[in-house]
Amino acid sequence: MFSPDRYEFFCPVKTNSGSRALEHLPFELDTMNATKPFVITSQKDARRGLVDVIIDAFKDSGVTIGIFDGAPAAPGMKLIKELFTMYRDGGYDSLIAVGGGAVVDTAKILNIAVSGAPEDIERYAGSDLITKPLKPLVLVPTLSGTGYESSRYACIDTLSFSSCFLMPHLVVIDPRMIVFEDVETTAAASLVTLTHAVEVYTGPEKNPLSDSYAYAAIRFVMENLVSVIRDPRDGKGRLALVNAHNAAGCAFSNSTPGMAHRLGKAVGDACQLSWGLCMGILLPHILERQTSEDGYHIPGLLLPLAGFDVYAETPEHMKVQKAIGILYDFQRDLFEASRGAIVRSLKDAEVPEEMLRDIARKAAGRSSTGFDADVSLMVLEQAWKGK
Repeated sequence: MFSPDRYEFFCPVKTNSGSRALEHLPFELDTMNATKPFVITSQKDARRGLVDVIIDAFKDSGVTIGIFDGAPAAPGMKLIKELFTMYRDGGYDSLIAVGGGAVVDTAKILNIAVSGAPEDIERYAGSDLITKPLKPLVLVPTLSGTGYESSRYACIDTLSFSSCFLMPHLVVIDPRMIVFEDVETTAAASLVTLTHAVEVYTGPEKNPLSDSYAYAAIRFVMENLVSVIRDPRDGKGRLALVNAHNAAGCAFSNSTPGMAHRLGKAVGDACQLSWGLCMGILLPHILERQTSEDGYHIPGLLLPLAGFDVYAETPEHMKVQKAIGILYDFQRDLFEASRGAIVRSLKDAEVPEEMLRDIARKAAGRSSTGFDADVSLMVLEQAWKGK
């Protein structure tokens, strides 16, 4: 087992996962000295009846809750200021985010405001500029997340924030809240999860604690994503995927974003595609490139990808190619299970080939990890053609 001479790992997230986990919410809030939570969700999740489940969880507790079910797909500062007024005037003392993506970003950014003042928000944009704990934040995730919900990251308008104090204090994973939406949304969040977990597990900042979170996330995705795509009624599989999203978010928060993350995000932004779809296409191509570079731990990836038996029976010199081959097979299985919705190349994702050089240049320019535009372009060209 690999252990560096020195490492840091921080995770303030407590996780409650399982049947009727929401019924423990009043008790958990009480342990955080919170007695009046403000719930934030979207109209879509409210129409699904998810807010009703939250209300039922509090009905015998004597706790008063406030609800805002209008979180949009692209929140702005105007909304944050309006929610700040609602939070302040209602006398609330904590936040519950129900859902994923923009809902959680809204709750995280609002937490900066209610823990200080609305005018504080912009000056905390950047990395590690929030220096003290915020109000209690509870995350109740759904399957339609982005893979970033439990992480240290949040964004609004053109502002990006990164701080361990943005991570939720509590994540409550309840099967009643994990409703299948569509193939693309389900796959996208889990492919972000897989990418983040793999890059943590194989990257230069690898350590025993990040390994434990990343290992769980990889195994849950590899064992359950294809089966959930084939049969959305697979409740156990859906629960496992949301647990994977949570674990990978915690691991990702303790690592520098890797090449697959940065290039996948750059392609998605340039071509208005899902980050997860792009990361999933790029991941095995990037791992092939990294096998010849110092500092990466690709052979050990076979263990979480395939399990103990396959890892033990595979000769050491074959572990790298076996692991990468499994990821290519996984791409094929997703393609077939989704009836072609989850494509295997950037060409099939309709990324214009003539855009690759500009995407590579922009991604390399934003990177602090040392990969250059030529390397990025080689990877993009390979992923454009596909295996």
